[in-house]
Amino acid sequence: MSVATKRPFKVRFANGSKYQKAIEAHEHEPSACQISFPSHSTSRCEESSKSQRTKSRLGCLECRIRRVKCDETFPVCLRCQRRGSVCMASNRPARWRIEMPWLSNMALLNSWPADNPPNKRLVQYWIEQVSQGLCIDKNHNPLALPLLPYMVASPSLLHAIQSISAGHEVFFNDRALTLCLQERGHSMRLVREELQVQDSETISITSILTVFLLGVSSSWIESRPESWGKEHLDGARALIKVILAGPRNMAGSRNEADPLIQLLYGWFLYWDMTCSILDDPDNVLNQGIPTLGQDPDCFHPMIGFSSELYSKVADVGRHCRRLYDRGHTDPDFDDGEAERQLLAWLPTRGDKYIRDLSCAYRNHGLLMLYEARHLVESSDTFSSFDKLDGHDQNDNEPGSASNIRSLALQTIESMLETPLTEPCVNYQSLPLLSAAAELTSADTDLRNKVISRYKALYSLARFPIYMRSVQLLEELWPLRDCGLGVSWLDLSLTKGWKLCYS
Repeated sequence: MSVATKRPFKVRFANGSKYQKAIEAHEHEPSACQISFPSHSTSRCEESSKSQRTKSRLGCLECRIRRVKCDETFPVCLRCQRRGSVCMASNRPARWRIEMPWLSNMALLNSWPADNPPNKRLVQYWIEQVSQGLCIDKNHNPLALPLLPYMVASPSLLHAIQSISAGHEVFFNDRALTLCLQERGHSMRLVREELQVQDSETISITSILTVFLLGVSSSWIESRPESWGKEHLDGARALIKVILAGPRNMAGSRNEADPLIQLLYGWFLYWDMTCSILDDPDNVLNQGIPTLGQDPDCFHPMIGFSSELYSKVADVGRHCRRLYDRGHTDPDFDDGEAERQLLAWLPTRGDKYIRDLSCAYRNHGLLMLYEARHLVESSDTFSSFDKLDGHDQNDNEPGSASNIRSLALQTIESMLETPLTEPCVNYQSLPLLSAAAELTSADTDLRNKVISRYKALYSLARFPIYMRSVQLLEELWPLRDCGLGVSWLDLSLTKGWKLCYS
């Protein structure tokens, strides 16, 4: 048996080939005696570095610009917290929840009119993201899935919702609002056509809802806070009066009222209250609307159980605006009675955070009332009245400086204690502003916490009013530290700002 001889072969690689480059690189490596096998610690380091190189899929815009890894803490990442910068977080993936009434009615999703197809991405974004920030209780949200049938029936409502969603996606950045403004233009044209063919008996509730959405969002798309949607508020007030005086509401009891009418009525109370310091107090249209007679045990998704409170605070706001504009009080407004009613009002229903929010708005009304009283007392017209000159000298008086500070600190403490995961935090901005305006130079820590809360609210809800509140406070505090008794309302009106918190 013969053994085959082994013949050597020489292999020649082409110049510049990947094999030749590998051989040349190997020749420059250290000898085998210098090569050490990887230890367990080295393996752990490699695994650690690999985990650190994992891409951030939901990183905020600030971290992406700085090219650093974002820890994706929502709504404010840890890096932005340390930097004190505004965290513009990416959209969170939706957590699915079962909506039992809709399981048997999924055909609705395929019933959109052929001539008005929806932008499904924007509609889904509205349901999962935007609508969650417009209600104070995540378990009572009629603006999410329950609104789908109305979107199908009303093209103007659909385009209004798509407009807000498009703006919300880009944090209402005025340089990226093209789609938002296009959808808004379609909505305004369509709702105008709808109202032209309707009368007092055939007016559509969805048309009024469209007016509401266009109105409350009008200030969100402004590059400067110079417009707050007055024409929409006046139109909504007129339409609400028609609806409440119509047969569909008068024929039934308060418990049988259309749920959408109840939603719009409570929503209007809040909208009117936030704009009461902006509107002309002598405007003929600026009058109260008929009382719906809402069941006091009925929870409203935007005002909770506080409809009576918001009506009182709106009256105080109009009283303050009249003083700033006209320099005199309304003879029909009883300052003492308004104070007594606000002091006597206490929330008795709802969870802790919703009750705290109601108390904050009550304190906001009292702070505005005391500011108006101080304005009257410091004017030349009333300086000769001894009873007014010594009004704030008694610390037991509700309007004394010590009690005003106590109201402000109570509001700030309760607002900061509310977790950002609670939907009601999106309604904190107005009472937080009036309370934070009372902080002194000794309250540096609280001032910083208030600014951080506003930035977190902007990261969460994306409404520009939060950052404008920060700018106003940062201008107001140095003035007050210098001894100037300027109020936040006085400063905003002097700047020509129309801060709308609707």
